[in-house]
Amino acid sequence: MKAKRIICMLTAVLMTALTLISCGSGDEITAVATATAAAAVSETAETTLFMKDDLPELDFSGAEVKAFCWESWDPAEFFVEEDTGEILETAIYERNLKVEERLNIDLVWDMKPRNSAAYGADLKNAMVAQNVAGDVVYDLVACYGARVASCAVDGHLSNLNDATFMDLSKPWYVESAITAGQLGEGFNYFFAGDISYNSMSRMSGVFFNRGMINDFGLEDPYTLVLDGDWTIDKLHEMIDGLYADLDGDGSAGQGDQYGVMIANDQIQTLYYGTGSHFVSLDSDGVPQLCDDIFSERTMMILEKYLGVFGDPAAFKNPKGDDPTIFDTGRSLFYIYPLGHVTEASLRDSQITYGFIPQPKPDETEDEYHASVTNAVTLFGIPLVVASMDRASALAECLSSEAHRLVSPTVFEIVYKVKYNYSEGSEQAEIFDMMRRNVIFDFGKLFMDSFSGFSNGVIGNTIWSGTNNYASQVASKRDSWEASLQKIIENLTTVK
Repeated sequence: MKAKRIICMLTAVLMTALTLISCGSGDEITAVATATAAAAVSETAETTLFMKDDLPELDFSGAEVKAFCWESWDPAEFFVEEDTGEILETAIYERNLKVEERLNIDLVWDMKPRNSAAYGADLKNAMVAQNVAGDVVYDLVACYGARVASCAVDGHLSNLNDATFMDLSKPWYVESAITAGQLGEGFNYFFAGDISYNSMSRMSGVFFNRGMINDFGLEDPYTLVLDGDWTIDKLHEMIDGLYADLDGDGSAGQGDQYGVMIANDQIQTLYYGTGSHFVSLDSDGVPQLCDDIFSERTMMILEKYLGVFGDPAAFKNPKGDDPTIFDTGRSLFYIYPLGHVTEASLRDSQITYGFIPQPKPDETEDEYHASVTNAVTLFGIPLVVASMDRASALAECLSSEAHRLVSPTVFEIVYKVKYNYSEGSEQAEIFDMMRRNVIFDFGKLFMDSFSGFSNGVIGNTIWSGTNNYASQVASKRDSWEASLQKIIENLTTVK
């Protein structure tokens, strides 16, 4: 009966997708998209039936189980109150129902507002109350990534290697996120993956305006990526000369045309988008400052990006994450996370667009990468819980069911069909490439404990246009080393 129910839900998802296809304009949705949707649902049904986790039959007697969560930038990331019939919301609603049925629990997501201090005051207060005062409320926490990592450093999260029912080697956990939370043998404190589509939506890449590509006779971005020719130099070449003073006020501003635009808080992704790291693991799995920081390759990357953002056609948006210029068709490229496709300003715009990875440093490198942004959600289990069996079963079950129900729906239907304007398979192939190579970095996630790297030295260097990178990293190296050792000490001390 349960299998039939899930297949019925997936059939409904397909019908919704086909409705969207039939209602869309001919330019927006193609027969290829229709076939993609059908194949995706067929594959999803098979995966749902045959790919299972290793959880035994569990019964927690109808207990109310609470998960702390933040009001992230991704709507319905954790729950919806009712099934509205919208593709994504239906998948998440069914996921939570399935988990409640399997574990015999009443799952409550306790959402805290995004405007709480630094996104993390509510989380820190809740963990102090639970772990110190003994007010045991939550089995699971989900919040702005750096604040979850900070809670781990302060001793408020459980070592996931002691979590009874979690298997971090399973495909529903993002390997890069697990590695970013790893400290030698036996210690890991947070995770990300299929439990939340946020790990996909916060992948930073480059949106491009198909109309402007055609109007200016530029090379096809999909072809450049798939041929390995999409580089920082190519980005600079394509934007050169595209600035136009459309409002005629004699100065660059919000009313003009550009080749590329970015916000200050997105610049930090450019470093990780080249496959670089701030912290890596040594042969024993212990975190260490990565050689990338001090390499000639990094200096080359910075010089190239200083050239790009020193070009009049590059707009460093003082209004922050305001997509208006791109969404109204006045910028060729927009460096921003994939999740922008679900925002009304782009959905309601008249432009045709695509999404590609950030460029490689040069043609000699093999891979493209996708850095997650600061607003990625991390999950953890409080240090003190009513039952580690229950808390770990909740984490594993939510992740496992989302792997079969939510992620295929989001990735195959929402991103590859509903928001895909490609007439061929290129966009789908590029999505897959980016998802495989998404980067979670230990140093980025633990940024509260460091005196600024990606959000400081890297971002400020490119934003200011002044390259004093070498002297800055030299002056901060000792403090970064000390901070890293303190993190390791805190997280490897048995609680």
